[in-house]
Amino acid sequence: MNDFLQAFSLIFVAEMGDKTQIMAMAFATQYKVRQILIGVGIGSFLNHGLAILLGSMLTQFVPIEALQLVAGVLFIAFGLLSLSIAEDEDEEVQGKKYGAIVTVALAFFLGELGDKTQLTALTLSTQSSFALFTLMGTVAGMIVVSSVGIFIGAKLGDKIPEHVIRISAFLIFMTFGLSKILTSNYVLSMGQTFVILLMGIIGILTVFRGIIFMRQLKEVKRSALKEYAEELKNYRELLKAEVNHMCKGCEVCQDSICLVGYMKALLSDKVTPERVDDAVLAKLENKAFDVSKAQQIKRLLEDYYLKHPEDRKTNMELMNIEAIINRIIPPVNFKL
Repeated sequence: MNDFLQAFSLIFVAEMGDKTQIMAMAFATQYKVRQILIGVGIGSFLNHGLAILLGSMLTQFVPIEALQLVAGVLFIAFGLLSLSIAEDEDEEVQGKKYGAIVTVALAFFLGELGDKTQLTALTLSTQSSFALFTLMGTVAGMIVVSSVGIFIGAKLGDKIPEHVIRISAFLIFMTFGLSKILTSNYVLSMGQTFVILLMGIIGILTVFRGIIFMRQLKEVKRSALKEYAEELKNYRELLKAEVNHMCKGCEVCQDSICLVGYMKALLSDKVTPERVDDAVLAKLENKAFDVSKAQQIKRLLEDYYLKHPEDRKTNMELMNIEAIINRIIPPVNFKL
């Protein structure tokens, strides 16, 4: 049972937020949940089965103690590699004609060949008492991770920062790795000086990976801010066009007394986007503007808020425009 739990937990952490979940989310838009999970199970079983078979054969030729030390080193390496958010893009999978289950199984089998998950399965098999329990644990881990990706991943993706997932994976892999290295008779026989030197090397590598990881985080934040700014700019241009369509075409724009004129001034940066209270809005004139055009602007705002819900409370410009649009669109009266 311990072999099962260890394999399950390591695979779960290793694949959380990885391409396995992303691939599962992508398949969820095309196939039924049951088909995806069966495909994941078959693909993982074949992939990990090959790795565990190889790992079990190794124990016949290499001492268990040596394999456990290698396992510790590999876990340390997996932990260090977890401190990275520069993941390769998922490969596109073709072959719908073979059926949903076969397509998913083939995708996961090929996608995990040589990946850290397969290497983890191989490593675990070299130290497990029951290789079948290890195989069951790795396959179960893949299925549960894929289930998270399908059912919850899309919703939690915006709430749980990716770097938190990566750091958690790093800590768990390092814990397993260090525990195996520091309890290895080979390492202990080298003396205290060797152990201290080894820990120093691991510490230096951790600091090095941590520096790279922090740089990646900063780059991701810069890219996200750049993308956000570009998207906001595009939405402002769309709003400008729609507001101009609502304009009555006065000879001189009366932006200080006209609802649409005030929106035009906001979008042209003529007015400081500070929160405008209802008393000020009440003084702005509604010149029987086209309600259908106002509703189109309302839809644009709602589309934008779906992607950036925080802007509904922080972007003063959009908040003012929404308040003005709500004054142009007549309230709905429900009759009992």
